[in-house]
Amino acid sequence: MKKVLFVTLALAVAMTGFAQRNLKNAAKNVSVTAEKPSALRTIDGSAAQGIQFNKVEHMVNAVREGEYEEYCTMTTNYDLQSNSAVGNRMASWPDGSVANVATWDHSNNTGYPDRGTGYNFYDGSNFGEEPETRQEPMKSGWPSIAASGDGEFLASHATGVNVYYRPKKGEGDWTLMMNWGNDYGAPTWPRIVCSGPNGEYVHVVMCKQISVGEGYDNHVYYTRSTDRGQTWSELIDLPLIDNDENGEYRNQFSADDYVMAANGNNVAILLSAYTTEVVYIISHDNGETWERQIVAPYPIADADGNPVHAIDFADFPEGMTDTINTSDNSHSIAIDNNGTVHVAFGLFHWRVTDSEHYNYYPAGYYGIVYWNSNYVNELGGHEILPFGESSIDAAHQAEWGSNHLGWTLHPDRIDELSALGDNQANLHIFGYVDENGNGQIDYDNVIGATWHYRSLGLCTMPAVSVDDMGNVVVVYSVWSETRVSAATNFSYRSAYVTLRDNTGTWFDDEINLSDSFVHEYEEQYPTWAATNAYNGEFWVAYSGDENQGLYLDISDTYPDSNLGVLTENYIYAVKIIPEVLQGWDVEEKVAVNPMTSARVYPNPATDVLNIEVNASQSSFMNISVFNIMGQKVMEDNVNINTGINRPSINTSNLESGIYFVTVKANGFENTMKFIVK
Repeated sequence: MKKVLFVTLALAVAMTGFAQRNLKNAAKNVSVTAEKPSALRTIDGSAAQGIQFNKVEHMVNAVREGEYEEYCTMTTNYDLQSNSAVGNRMASWPDGSVANVATWDHSNNTGYPDRGTGYNFYDGSNFGEEPETRQEPMKSGWPSIAASGDGEFLASHATGVNVYYRPKKGEGDWTLMMNWGNDYGAPTWPRIVCSGPNGEYVHVVMCKQISVGEGYDNHVYYTRSTDRGQTWSELIDLPLIDNDENGEYRNQFSADDYVMAANGNNVAILLSAYTTEVVYIISHDNGETWERQIVAPYPIADADGNPVHAIDFADFPEGMTDTINTSDNSHSIAIDNNGTVHVAFGLFHWRVTDSEHYNYYPAGYYGIVYWNSNYVNELGGHEILPFGESSIDAAHQAEWGSNHLGWTLHPDRIDELSALGDNQANLHIFGYVDENGNGQIDYDNVIGATWHYRSLGLCTMPAVSVDDMGNVVVVYSVWSETRVSAATNFSYRSAYVTLRDNTGTWFDDEINLSDSFVHEYEEQYPTWAATNAYNGEFWVAYSGDENQGLYLDISDTYPDSNLGVLTENYIYAVKIIPEVLQGWDVEEKVAVNPMTSARVYPNPATDVLNIEVNASQSSFMNISVFNIMGQKVMEDNVNINTGINRPSINTSNLESGIYFVTVKANGFENTMKFIVK
């Protein structure tokens, strides 16, 4: 697909005929003033009072055939799906099943008495009926879902963070495994993932905000279970991330500023905000030890000229002199079968106005940045180099002015960096969508919106997914050139999908999820995805709403958010199959035996037989046990991940004698003999 050229900055703001430098200056002078983030973050979010309720009936609940399938999985009145990044809302399994969750309420009441986890499950053929009740027994919010073997974990908050488990995905009762309640300071906004041979390691990240004056003291906590939720480690500050007020990260990581991913024994936690760098920590041993990797340094220098990890508004009581490019709070992470980490984040152009306010420039310097851990910069490291440390920077010094480090994440610079050393497969920027095909970006109605979103980039909320062959899909929400609301005269947001095949070839903005007539008058925000994809099938999701903005953000500053009306929001799940897309050159799939080795022990066995399988890729595995007469006496199904897997079977009820165990995965099988004493 033809790559859309980056028309730097103003992206037209009614001045598309001007030279590039004039466009930049025009955009830089057109800004919006807002309060600092702490004023926007409330636990319940229901600040609006006395708003007339006007339910809008939705007429679509259909499957879109062709290049992808789309399902309306649930309808919710509650539209604040996240304070910043949306992650870990979809769980996937190698057998093709998927679970999708969202913060749900269908009470038609601004108090949201029914709020909790909306859940729907895809069994390999279809989703179930839209949920009529929440999953939890009490009012809850902000759910996170994770696959664990053939079962699943659910985390949400209600008087603290609760973690639930059920051994069979999509069915059965949830069991409360742990509550971090008032004794732990009632933390909130959890994320959950599972790692290990069969998902037995469970990892949870959560946040606690303590009101201090007019702001918050923010703590991000981590805990894990090594036995599928039976016992839990001590709740600790996030490893290698000093978020104390005077620490490296200056108390800037807060609600929903983190997302997680896991694959095999690898687990990673990604964090960013527009006051911090983009950074993740990763463990290769299921959370025993951790390493830190900076993806994009923060574009502010300390007294020695080195980039800092984060800033506080108090650092600039009289405001910044220059504007800077940072993450816009939205980000996503995934890990492939080779251990490569894939990251995507939105861009934001802004400056501190004073200790309580900031200015942002919605028409300038935006896009989605993709990075993976195979990226190597000119100095041999993996992070995006600060401006001034790359060979391409000297040419831009005069053009971009005095804002030195502030241009680190300039879209043109990211594009040029991706071409150095043939790195485009590992560093890429996209999101400028020329919908009308006139060769330029016509966002001439950006300024003046009287509604607001928690993540402020025009191109925002990316979610990255990677499959077992190394193909990548990124879904995101972007301001539309062609779809404009008659009620506001502002453009709707559209959900787009960009793809990268396992050869490193990019297909930017290949799929427009709003191109059906049923979505013509619909705002599509936010977006999320299942981080792990299987068998060339990717799952992404987005929220659709007739009105722009979030009802939960109505305030004196944004009185017209969602037009001041509580509406229904529709949670869509979309299955993307890149092989059927024109231009997607996927190599013919050759069946691979994922079991590079297998053995059983102890042999002879008494009560338990362990089956050790070394897997080259994640797969669904069937275990069948036969007696000497060839009769099947036992069967089980498990998921295996890359690396050593050790599922076990109970042999205490088997009579003494000779048996055979057969393990099958991806069409291959291995049979081993064992004896029961």
